[in-house]
Amino acid sequence: MPNPSFNSRKRISIHALPIFVSLFFSAIPHSALKIPPPLPILPLPSASQLQWQLSSMALFLHFGPNTFTDSEWGTGHASPSVFNPTLLNASQWVHVAKEAGFSRVILTAKHHDGFCLWPSEYTDYSVKASPWRDGKGDVVAELAAGAKEAGIALGLYLSPWDRHESCYGKTLEYNEFYIGQMTELLTRYGDIKEVWLDGAKGEGEKDMEYYFDAWFSLIHQLQPDAVIFSDAGPDTRWIGDEAGVAGSTCWSLFNRSNAVIGGTNPQYSQGGDPHGHDWVPAECDVSIRRGWFWHASQMPKSALELLDIYYKSAGRNCLLLLNVPPNSSGLISDEDIQALQEFKELRRSIFSNNLAEKGLLTASSIRGGNDNYQFSPYNVFEESIYTYWAPEEDQRDWVLYLDLQESVSFNVLQVQEPIHMGQRIIKFHLEILSGGRWKNVISGTTVGYKRLLRFPTVQSQYLKLVIDMSRADPLISYMGLHMDRFSILSHASNTTSQIYVNGSQVLRQVPNKHSQTATV
Repeated sequence: MPNPSFNSRKRISIHALPIFVSLFFSAIPHSALKIPPPLPILPLPSASQLQWQLSSMALFLHFGPNTFTDSEWGTGHASPSVFNPTLLNASQWVHVAKEAGFSRVILTAKHHDGFCLWPSEYTDYSVKASPWRDGKGDVVAELAAGAKEAGIALGLYLSPWDRHESCYGKTLEYNEFYIGQMTELLTRYGDIKEVWLDGAKGEGEKDMEYYFDAWFSLIHQLQPDAVIFSDAGPDTRWIGDEAGVAGSTCWSLFNRSNAVIGGTNPQYSQGGDPHGHDWVPAECDVSIRRGWFWHASQMPKSALELLDIYYKSAGRNCLLLLNVPPNSSGLISDEDIQALQEFKELRRSIFSNNLAEKGLLTASSIRGGNDNYQFSPYNVFEESIYTYWAPEEDQRDWVLYLDLQESVSFNVLQVQEPIHMGQRIIKFHLEILSGGRWKNVISGTTVGYKRLLRFPTVQSQYLKLVIDMSRADPLISYMGLHMDRFSILSHASNTTSQIYVNGSQVLRQVPNKHSQTATV
């Protein structure tokens, strides 16, 4: 027989449940509900473009018969017998890259001379015709294995211009040949994260139409996580010079319809396009030596020169692609390794300490209100693009105020945007409180993934970062203040981002009149 008291309690519990639930949820404070993030502003990077940008620096490896013939652009007639790097160790290349802070390597699998560093089945002009490893070697395979073991991303360069193959100049036949070789590279060696192409071709060479669209489609089909580099994208673009210098204004936004491989305006490449419909970030290629291939007579750039290039490339919303060519033994030379290690130490000395991170931050506004920690200004001290300060919508002022709690000296400002939300900032400036008045220290234009601005050393306890113009509500993912005791700066303007190096003002990079395309 049922217990009446139990049934009675059960009935009371069921009838009271809606009231209890209503009271429970009404007691939850409104602030506990998560505020949605602001809308991203188009265009946006793809997943592969985002990973490419986060890598910041890559090492280029120019290697082949030119290494042994003291050449830059081989004729395609050098005997395969010249290629014999008896001490070749691709794992050393990868180790050097990783130790110096580079997270990807790109190899010239075939340069303009047409010599292949893998045993291609479409030509005899390759490592299989050389004495190296008794004709059984495969440089691409050894590098791929070393990169995989070290957790380093691998990219490959396959020159469209081929000075050896007789079918070059016959459009259909050569495009079929090229796609055959590209397929070999993208199906034999595991994950390929970047395919590097250019439009280089010497004057007076055979007319040749490249079927770039077909190539791009094949690459994305075979290696969907790879980004494709060329003068005009589609995924990353050439910066327009071979000095490793980006424009002081550098948008990842770009109009691919305005760009032609081998014929893009270098100034357009340098600056990008604030009205661009495509996301095509820039890559700055430069060699550690005067040439792209190793030459016994050449010495590497100093660590200070590399640091200056870093500011003007990675510090201007670009990826720095630094060429470090293996020597004729098949190893990266000791002097190059030393320069890279000194370069790493300079970066560590400057950027490992954010002088701002112990300061007190306030903002002109915070999305969701001042008590909303989701978009707090303190997010700018976290080294991640996925946390950021966001202002309240429809505000006229966008300012971060910083109290360092003591007077601090600094001469470098670092700012980053959460680029997965789009590139937004058009113009900004930094001020310090000096003598009871706000004084402008430095002004900059675009930010993007990373912006580094150098200026003569200043000292202050109070400062503010002001966003003057933005495509949408600005978002800041990182802000850093640093002391660079190594760069030589003088007479830097307090109102612009132009800088002076060794007494010479750097206004803009003058395009190389002899090269309107990436010509490595």
